Amino acid sequence: MKNILLGYVCLLMIVSCVGQQKKSEIMSGESEEQVPEADSLNIPDGDLSDTLIVVDEVIPVTADASFIDFLYYFTSDEDFQRSRVLFPVSFYNDTTVERLNADEWVFDPMFDSDKIYTVIFDKEDELELENDTPSGSVQIDWIYLSDYHIRRYYFELKNNQWFLEAVNKEKMSRESSGAEDFYDFYVRFASDSVFQAERLANPLLFSTVDPEDEFSVLETTLEEGQWFAFRPPMPVAKISNIRYGQQETVKSNTKIVEFKGLGNGFSNTLYFRRIHGKWKLVKFEDLGD
Repeated sequence: MKNILLGYVCLLMIVSCVGQQKKSEIMSGESEEQVPEADSLNIPDGDLSDTLIVVDEVIPVTADASFIDFLYYFTSDEDFQRSRVLFPVSFYNDTTVERLNADEWVFDPMFDSDKIYTVIFDKEDELELENDTPSGSVQIDWIYLSDYHIRRYYFELKNNQWFLEAVNKEKMSRESSGAEDFYDFYVRFASDSVFQAERLANPLLFSTVDPEDEFSVLETTLEEGQWFAFRPPMPVAKISNIRYGQQETVKSNTKIVEFKGLGNGFSNTLYFRRIHGKWKLVKFEDLGD
C-alpha cells in the first residue's frame, strides 16, 4: 500500500513538472513543435492558382480629367455608363422624341471592338481644341456614309462630371454648289486603291517621330508605294466626329481627319485640300506611340 501511494505521488510530481515546462514555453513564445508560417513562394503552382484574386478594373476618381478619359470608361464599363446618363434620356428622330428611363437603358459601347475613332477639323488652328478643357458640352457624331445620316450624342459637364443627356438622329448637310463633296470623296478614297493613288498629292508630305530622338518630329515626303505601306486603317461604313467646338462646313476647302485609338496610343492624321474642285491628300502624320 505504501509503495502504491509513493508511486502516485511521484506521478503527480512528473505531471506537474511537465505542465510547468509547457507553460514556460508558451509564455516565452517557444515550443518544441512550432507551426511553420505559410510561405507563398513554397506553395506549388497548382495551389497558388487557386489563391489568386481577380480584381476588376477600378474606375479612378480622375475619370473626368479629360473628355477622352471619361469616354474610355463610359464606353467600356456598363455600370459607369448607366451612372452617367441623365434619365429620362431623350432620343430625337426628326420630329419624334422618345424618353427612356433607367430600367429601359441598354449598354451602348458606341465604338467597334478596335476602338478607333476620328475627329474632323476644317482648320489647323482648331486642332488644339481637343487638348483644352471643353467649356461645358461636347457632341459625338457617328456619320453613316451609306445613307448620310448622323447619330449625335450630347454630353454635358455638370459639377465637373460628364453626363449623356440626349441622342439625336438627323440628315447631314451635303455640298450643293457643284464642287466635290468631301464625304463622297472620302468613301471612294477609303475603299478604292486606284482612286486613292490618283488623289495623292505629289509630293505627299509626311511627318513622324524621329527614330533617333522621340521628342523630335521628322519631316519628309512619301512615294506612292510608301503611302500604301504606312497608311492607316480607314473605316468606310461610318466615321465619327467629336465636336469640341470646331466649326465644320461643307464649303471649306480643307479637311483634317484624325484617326485615333481609344486608350491605345494610336494617332494618325490626314490633311486634305480641295484643289480646282477635287479633293486630294496633301499630308500624312504618324505621331502615335
